[in-house]
Amino acid sequence: MRFRWLVLIVVFLLLVYGASPYFSFWRFTAALRSGDSVALSSRMDFPAIRASLKKQLVARFAQRTATHKWWNNLGPTLIDSIIDAYVTPEGIAALISNPEVLKNLRHPQEFRFPTGKTGDWSKVKHAFFTGPRTFVVDREGIKLRFRFTGLDWKLYDLDLDLGEAKQ
Repeated sequence: MRFRWLVLIVVFLLLVYGASPYFSFWRFTAALRSGDSVALSSRMDFPAIRASLKKQLVARFAQRTATHKWWNNLGPTLIDSIIDAYVTPEGIAALISNPEVLKNLRHPQEFRFPTGKTGDWSKVKHAFFTGPRTFVVDREGIKLRFRFTGLDWKLYDLDLDLGEAKQ
Protein backbone atom coordinates (compact mmCIF):
# COMPACT_ATOMS: atom_id res chain seq x y z
CA MET A 1 0.00 0.00 0.00
CA ARG A 2 2.81 2.40 0.85
CA PHE A 3 4.55 1.53 -2.40
CA ARG A 4 1.41 2.52 -4.35
CA TRP A 5 1.23 5.87 -2.61
CA LEU A 6 4.89 6.45 -3.23
CA VAL A 7 4.48 5.65 -6.94
CA LEU A 8 1.41 7.93 -7.17
CA ILE A 9 3.28 10.76 -5.48
CA VAL A 10 6.28 10.36 -7.78
CA VAL A 11 4.04 10.25 -10.87
CA PHE A 12 2.16 13.33 -9.67
CA LEU A 13 5.41 15.23 -9.06
CA LEU A 14 6.71 14.26 -12.50
CA LEU A 15 3.49 15.49 -14.12
CA VAL A 16 3.70 18.78 -12.24
CA TYR A 17 7.35 19.16 -13.23
CA GLY A 18 6.53 18.33 -16.87
CA ALA A 19 3.79 20.96 -16.97
CA SER A 20 5.73 23.62 -15.05
CA PRO A 21 7.73 25.11 -17.97
CA TYR A 22 4.55 25.52 -20.01
CA PHE A 23 2.88 27.29 -17.10
CA SER A 24 6.00 29.40 -16.54
CA PHE A 25 6.11 30.32 -20.23
CA TRP A 26 2.44 31.32 -20.06
CA ARG A 27 3.26 33.60 -17.10
CA PHE A 28 6.19 35.02 -19.09
CA THR A 29 3.93 35.85 -22.06
CA ALA A 30 1.30 37.33 -19.73
CA ALA A 31 3.98 39.64 -18.29
CA LEU A 32 5.01 40.58 -21.85
CA ARG A 33 1.43 41.34 -22.87
CA SER A 34 0.77 43.44 -19.80
CA GLY A 35 4.10 45.27 -19.97
CA ASP A 36 4.94 44.26 -16.41
CA SER A 37 8.69 44.85 -16.26
CA VAL A 38 8.96 43.66 -12.65
CA ALA A 39 7.35 40.31 -13.48
CA LEU A 40 9.54 39.96 -16.57
CA SER A 41 12.67 40.76 -14.59
CA SER A 42 11.88 37.98 -12.14
CA ARG A 43 11.63 35.53 -15.04
CA MET A 44 14.96 36.38 -16.69
CA ASP A 45 18.60 35.60 -15.97
CA PHE A 46 20.10 38.87 -17.20
CA PRO A 47 23.81 37.89 -16.99
CA ALA A 48 23.17 34.74 -19.05
CA ILE A 49 21.06 36.64 -21.61
CA ARG A 50 23.77 39.30 -21.84
CA ALA A 51 26.43 36.64 -22.59
CA SER A 52 24.16 34.95 -25.14
CA LEU A 53 23.42 38.14 -27.07
CA LYS A 54 27.04 39.26 -26.95
CA LYS A 55 28.18 35.95 -28.44
CA GLN A 56 25.58 36.25 -31.23
CA LEU A 57 26.48 39.85 -32.07
CA VAL A 58 30.21 39.15 -32.09
CA ALA A 59 29.63 36.21 -34.45
CA ARG A 60 27.37 38.34 -36.63
CA PHE A 61 29.72 41.28 -37.09
CA ALA A 62 33.24 40.02 -36.41
CA GLN A 63 33.79 38.14 -39.65
CA ARG A 64 32.76 41.00 -41.90
CA THR A 65 34.53 43.74 -39.94
CA ALA A 66 37.61 41.89 -38.67
CA THR A 67 39.81 43.51 -41.29
CA HIS A 68 38.83 47.03 -40.24
CA LYS A 69 41.15 48.67 -37.73
CA TRP A 70 38.27 50.45 -36.01
CA TRP A 71 36.62 47.12 -35.21
CA ASN A 72 39.52 45.97 -33.05
CA ASN A 73 39.32 49.16 -30.99
CA LEU A 74 35.62 50.03 -30.99
CA GLY A 75 33.83 46.80 -31.88
CA PRO A 76 33.70 45.26 -28.41
CA THR A 77 32.67 48.62 -26.90
CA LEU A 78 29.89 49.02 -29.46
CA ILE A 79 28.59 45.52 -28.83
CA ASP A 80 28.68 46.07 -25.06
CA SER A 81 26.68 49.29 -25.53
CA ILE A 82 24.10 47.50 -27.65
CA ILE A 83 23.85 44.70 -25.08
CA ASP A 84 23.47 47.19 -22.22
CA ALA A 85 20.64 48.87 -24.09
CA TYR A 86 18.76 45.71 -24.98
CA VAL A 87 19.20 43.57 -21.87
CA THR A 88 16.34 45.20 -20.01
CA PRO A 89 12.75 44.00 -19.72
CA GLU A 90 11.67 46.54 -22.36
CA GLY A 91 14.58 45.78 -24.69
CA ILE A 92 14.05 42.02 -24.50
CA ALA A 93 10.33 42.51 -25.13
CA ALA A 94 11.24 44.55 -28.23
CA LEU A 95 13.67 41.86 -29.40
CA ILE A 96 11.16 39.05 -28.89
CA SER A 97 8.42 40.90 -30.74
CA ASN A 98 10.73 41.94 -33.57
CA PRO A 99 14.33 40.66 -33.76
CA GLU A 100 14.87 43.00 -36.72
CA VAL A 101 14.90 45.85 -34.20
CA LEU A 102 18.67 45.35 -33.91
CA LYS A 103 18.97 46.60 -37.47
CA ASN A 104 17.26 49.85 -36.50
CA LEU A 105 19.05 50.54 -33.23
CA ARG A 106 17.32 53.03 -31.00
CA HIS A 107 18.18 54.84 -27.83
CA PRO A 108 17.17 52.83 -24.73
CA GLN A 109 14.80 55.57 -23.54
CA GLU A 110 12.78 55.05 -26.72
CA PHE A 111 11.96 51.44 -25.85
CA ARG A 112 8.35 50.73 -25.15
CA PHE A 113 6.68 47.43 -24.59
CA PRO A 114 5.52 46.46 -28.06
CA THR A 115 1.80 46.25 -28.59
CA GLY A 116 -0.01 43.77 -30.76
CA LYS A 117 2.69 41.43 -32.03
CA THR A 118 3.87 40.28 -28.59
CA GLY A 119 0.37 39.07 -27.84
CA ASP A 120 0.33 36.80 -30.90
CA TRP A 121 1.83 33.64 -29.49
CA SER A 122 -0.01 31.44 -31.98
CA LYS A 123 3.20 31.42 -34.03
CA VAL A 124 4.99 29.22 -31.52
CA LYS A 125 6.29 26.31 -33.57
CA HIS A 126 7.70 24.12 -30.80
CA ALA A 127 7.93 24.10 -27.03
CA PHE A 128 9.82 21.16 -25.61
CA PHE A 129 12.37 19.94 -23.10
CA THR A 130 15.96 19.79 -24.33
CA GLY A 131 17.24 18.35 -21.07
CA PRO A 132 15.99 17.67 -17.56
CA ARG A 133 16.44 21.34 -16.59
CA THR A 134 16.18 23.13 -19.95
CA PHE A 135 13.19 24.01 -22.08
CA VAL A 136 13.01 25.73 -25.49
CA VAL A 137 10.23 27.68 -27.13
CA ASP A 138 10.62 28.33 -30.87
CA ARG A 139 8.58 31.27 -32.11
CA GLU A 140 9.09 32.42 -35.69
CA GLY A 141 12.75 31.41 -35.66
CA ILE A 142 13.48 33.00 -32.29
CA LYS A 143 14.41 30.46 -29.66
CA LEU A 144 13.69 31.31 -26.05
CA ARG A 145 15.58 28.96 -23.77
CA PHE A 146 14.47 28.54 -20.18
CA ARG A 147 16.38 26.88 -17.36
CA PHE A 148 14.96 25.47 -14.15
CA THR A 149 16.51 27.38 -11.26
CA GLY A 150 15.37 26.71 -7.74
CA LEU A 151 11.61 26.54 -7.99
CA ASP A 152 11.02 28.41 -11.24
CA TRP A 153 11.97 28.55 -14.91
CA LYS A 154 13.95 31.58 -16.11
CA LEU A 155 14.80 32.78 -19.57
CA TYR A 156 18.57 32.42 -19.90
CA ASP A 157 19.16 32.45 -23.65
CA LEU A 158 17.55 34.40 -26.43
CA ASP A 159 18.64 32.99 -29.79
CA LEU A 160 17.68 35.55 -32.43
CA ASP A 161 19.13 33.45 -35.25
CA LEU A 162 21.41 36.30 -36.26
CA GLY A 163 23.89 33.88 -37.76
CA GLU A 164 26.72 35.27 -39.77
CA ALA A 165 26.42 38.51 -41.65
CA LYS A 166 25.07 37.98 -45.14
CA GLN A 167 27.61 38.83 -47.79
